[in-house]
Amino acid sequence: MLFLGAASGVIAASIMLLFSHLAPFFGAGNFVRDLDEPRVFGKEISYREAHYLGVLLHVMFCLVSGGLFGAFFDAGLISGVGFLSVMGWSLVAFLFYGGVLMPLEGHGVFGVKEDAWFPVDLFLTNVLWGVLFWWIINLW
Repeated sequence: MLFLGAASGVIAASIMLLFSHLAPFFGAGNFVRDLDEPRVFGKEISYREAHYLGVLLHVMFCLVSGGLFGAFFDAGLISGVGFLSVMGWSLVAFLFYGGVLMPLEGHGVFGVKEDAWFPVDLFLTNVLWGVLFWWIINLW
């Protein structure tokens, strides 16, 4: 189940990335512009490198989230692969991303340093990931 969860997490992340890259062509406007200078471990990088690094991190975090769901399912800590258990896991991921990862990246708690609506966007993104993850993992 660890592999199935990880694979489902990556597939859900890839679908979301596809949607986010197609959205500007259908009237959603441009990507969110990050005004600060992108840096990784103190070294300046280009905006393109920062974008690719962000894509890689998004996919890796979704891989880990899906894999942990599968591992917890195997360990008996999660009772099933039902919609509510996946949505609960999505809420856990939302709290971890917003409360731990975003502050580490310098975006503030739940991204409020970027925008007041960022926590809502983060929540909706995690709900969408949860729906896609639930749909994909039940295909296996």
